[in-house]
Amino acid sequence: MAMSGKDGTAFLVGAGRSGTTLVYKLLCLHRHVAYISNYDEWRLPLGRVAGLVSGDTEGKLAAWFSGGGNAYFVKRPFMKRVFPTPVEGESIYRRCGIPLFPDRGYVPSAQASSRLRRAFSSIRRGAHGDIVLSKRTSNNRRISALNKVFPNARYIHVIRDGREVADSLLRVEWWGGHRVWWDGRTAEEMERSGEDSLTIAARNWVYEMQELNHGLSSIAAQRILEVRYENLLADPERCLVDILGFIGIEADAEYLKAIRSLKLHYRPGSWQRRWSEAQLATVLQEQSALLNGLGYR
Repeated sequence: MAMSGKDGTAFLVGAGRSGTTLVYKLLCLHRHVAYISNYDEWRLPLGRVAGLVSGDTEGKLAAWFSGGGNAYFVKRPFMKRVFPTPVEGESIYRRCGIPLFPDRGYVPSAQASSRLRRAFSSIRRGAHGDIVLSKRTSNNRRISALNKVFPNARYIHVIRDGREVADSLLRVEWWGGHRVWWDGRTAEEMERSGEDSLTIAARNWVYEMQELNHGLSSIAAQRILEVRYENLLADPERCLVDILGFIGIEADAEYLKAIRSLKLHYRPGSWQRRWSEAQLATVLQEQSALLNGLGYR
């Protein structure tokens, strides 16, 4: 059961392409971890559909993961697409009145706070969970606001080498059309104006990490757990047991068996093979201070 003295809520945060989606799905494999599902976005009774499969670990594994433990799909068969799946759930935040791009001084209204607490409580009950885990990239900029709504929530911060993040961003199909929050233009629009694509991707990680550090600075240290993506893949069982314990959930034998079946392992970043010295220098010009501070060499 979830530990007392908490909101029954945990937030998974991290810069985009830091592995948060994989960690999200790995944690939601546990039957006692509730999540915002694709069905919750369709205004169905919150949590109810996910609750129907809360104990179906084999079904979750088949629907959420492809070969090698990959948590992403380009195209999935119909039956996998209809299976309740953890999503970021921005529509839940929007319906509760939480803005997508709040300024740093934003404080949720009493009405917005009440709506979000009720929504999360409904998801937790409907999904038969002990705790609701929310993963939403925009929450990187909402941490201080979320702390007002859920003053006892826990935060899991996934950190990945910024060079791997920049490399990954440039290799996903959606990045070019993605509106960069710190600039207002899409990555493609920025490139058309003469900016270097690798510089944009490298800088994005820096700005995301700065925003995360600012938000997490308002949270008591005992409510934050930093997780290195590389460590997670190197020893997934140990790392996931620690994360679940942090949010008050016990990793039982069924859960650990599911994690072992995924055969997760760490692969060194492809940037080490593909980047020229000039490309590496471009990234390090943006990221070196932060990389050094985090112990990446």
